[in-house]
Amino acid sequence: MKIKFKNNKQYFVGISLGSAASSETGAAVLDSSLNIITLDKLFTMEDVKYFLEHFVGRQNAVFNIALPENPTMLNAKWKLLSRQYQLIQTNRLIKKDSEWIQRYSFRGTDFFYELKEKGLDIFRYDVHELKSSFKLSGLYRDRTPVDCKALQSALKFQFGIRELPANMLPVAQLEAILGAYLGYIMAKDNTGYAYKVRSEFKGIEVIGIDLQPALSQ
Repeated sequence: MKIKFKNNKQYFVGISLGSAASSETGAAVLDSSLNIITLDKLFTMEDVKYFLEHFVGRQNAVFNIALPENPTMLNAKWKLLSRQYQLIQTNRLIKKDSEWIQRYSFRGTDFFYELKEKGLDIFRYDVHELKSSFKLSGLYRDRTPVDCKALQSALKFQFGIRELPANMLPVAQLEAILGAYLGYIMAKDNTGYAYKVRSEFKGIEVIGIDLQPALSQ
């Protein structure tokens, strides 16, 4: 299902949201020629709110905000061993909406939904899923220096992102650029990629790359 935008989109914003204030949040803005307009580092939700509320021309922009991993999720080995093993989804004693069994963090979800209700084109994306769809993951360990170098090279040579510096960018900013490029795909018809609405998270569509056109060729 293709999303119909009311306005002609000129700016594409990606925010790689950290799971907590101690984790760096990257912000990137691309224009319609894939020039990098802004690269920034954010930390607290107040920083994120200020960035979004004071963004000039936000009615002509597509905002993609990464889904941060839930740091309290029951996934570490010591967490599993510290509790009696039971199937979470079938145990009546465990609340299904418990935060520690959620894959994604709820950080900022209420604020993002408020902006959507005000008419902004705000969407979510999964960084790992997006990298996998673009065939940018699997070769190197995630977020290692060599993985970041491969991602920055792909952004420059595979996707044609302009104004990338010669030095290595922080991983949060690279993932934000990837989210901004996803917004570019959503608004343009000549990228060679198709997108789809994968799911919904707290009232906001989660966007991913549609691999079916490539499989059918």
